[in-house]
Amino acid sequence: MSDQSMSDGGDNHAEAEETTKLRISFVLSPSIRSQTQRDLLELPSEPIAVPSSIRKKGLSAVVNHLLDRKVPKEEDTSGSDSDGSNSDDDEAKLPAIPFDFLLQDKLLRLPLESAVRKEGLSTERALEIQYFPARLPPKKEGESESLPDWITAMDYCIGSGSGSGSSGMLFTGGADGVVRTFQGGNDSGGGSLKELTSVAAHTGSIQCLSSTSVIGDNCSKTLVATGSMDQTLVTHVYDDAKEDEAAAVLKLHAVYSGGHTNSMSSVALSTSGEKTIMASGDWDGGLALWSVPSTEDVGGEEVATEATTTSSKKRKGQRGRSTAANKVNVREVKPLQSIKAHSSNISGLSWGYHGSTSSSSSSNATPTTLLTGSWDHGLKVYDTHRMDCILALNGSRVVTSLARCSNSNVVATSSPDCTVRLWDMRTNGEGNGASVVGGGGGSGMDKSLRQSHKGWVSSVQWSPTDPFVLASTSHDGTLKVWDIRSSLPLHTAKAVNRKGEKALCLAFGDGIIYSGGSDCVVKQFACKI
Repeated sequence: MSDQSMSDGGDNHAEAEETTKLRISFVLSPSIRSQTQRDLLELPSEPIAVPSSIRKKGLSAVVNHLLDRKVPKEEDTSGSDSDGSNSDDDEAKLPAIPFDFLLQDKLLRLPLESAVRKEGLSTERALEIQYFPARLPPKKEGESESLPDWITAMDYCIGSGSGSGSSGMLFTGGADGVVRTFQGGNDSGGGSLKELTSVAAHTGSIQCLSSTSVIGDNCSKTLVATGSMDQTLVTHVYDDAKEDEAAAVLKLHAVYSGGHTNSMSSVALSTSGEKTIMASGDWDGGLALWSVPSTEDVGGEEVATEATTTSSKKRKGQRGRSTAANKVNVREVKPLQSIKAHSSNISGLSWGYHGSTSSSSSSNATPTTLLTGSWDHGLKVYDTHRMDCILALNGSRVVTSLARCSNSNVVATSSPDCTVRLWDMRTNGEGNGASVVGGGGGSGMDKSLRQSHKGWVSSVQWSPTDPFVLASTSHDGTLKVWDIRSSLPLHTAKAVNRKGEKALCLAFGDGIIYSGGSDCVVKQFACKI
């Protein structure tokens, strides 16, 4: 009799555990700004009860059910009131949408009850959970033909491209010293990325590349800066006014000399109104600032540098490639300022954030700060007027690349220890200005995302549209997409065609991520919400 009672009590206790509920209230994320989309996805704010053990997939199924959308059988509702069968009228419902969820501004990656305990939240009142459509995994959409050498640098320029209505252009630099252009966005078509034009810019491997759109006479042009191991730094101009893609060429615009005495390692362009400035870093830790000549006024003395003359001879006769014949009245430019900024290779440069890009006055303002990262483990902020270091952070690892968030001076860095780190380099914001994201404000500290790569992290880039999303490539041959509200990557994609090859660079396009590496192929991944 007592054994039976104990058994019944145990069963009741187990059943009570299984049916433990938490009250939650769904709130559509403010990041969903389209009123049409909000009308389609908005849920009533009244609290509902869900199993305490429910996870992301279960919550996603609940939201789809409340939106009267299909709920796939494989979705784990974790005890939600569902008999597991689909009614006949499910076929008439809209397809399910995968959702992501935020609790206390952090992505939900644990069972709900565990996440509540971790955050120290009270369950006496309904928990507010923000929801939004999840970012879909990168889907490979196409790739270029195999190129002659490694792809070592790339950049995507928004709003440039041949013909009308194009979304942008992808510019790549190779270990063969050649700059190539590819039609970006949806204009590239499916299956294969089309190379439009190329130019032999250097005699050595291109180590860095930056591009920006500039306004010309009744047309837009793209300025492309490249730095090489041959110690040369040059800019080329791509004229976007031509409707005929076959006629599009990269013309040598200017040669920059006197600022560096070692191989180039980083470069960053910035255009404000009609003024374009450039920063460059070298392997000795040298930093130089340059005033870029107008793309309309290309008069002056024509110069022939070792980079242009040697490369033109070396590349002469190669099909479809522009050479020194495309340089007309090339200017030689001297630096505005040149200093010793770091004790070792400056591997990353980014102009500081200087206000909302939606403001016309801000967009015409020249950046006043420059962010640098180096192999000496240091990150610095320089005032570009005085060239004084106004903030210095000391890390514990070599910085292999640096990228700034689209709406602040929060930066991400990559390192050889398979890790991506986040730094708060704001100098006039909240706190002491040297606080690090999630690090409690101590100088030299960092918030490290989980070690997910299995090799040297070669490049990191921030999404130009989402301040929470970034991507990284690694010598392990993978491309990873991150949301900084979680220490785990959102998605991982194979970025190379053969085992053992290295992914060396990446660039965000219009809903697309491009990558390149030692397999000599440019890959295009769709990465949309």
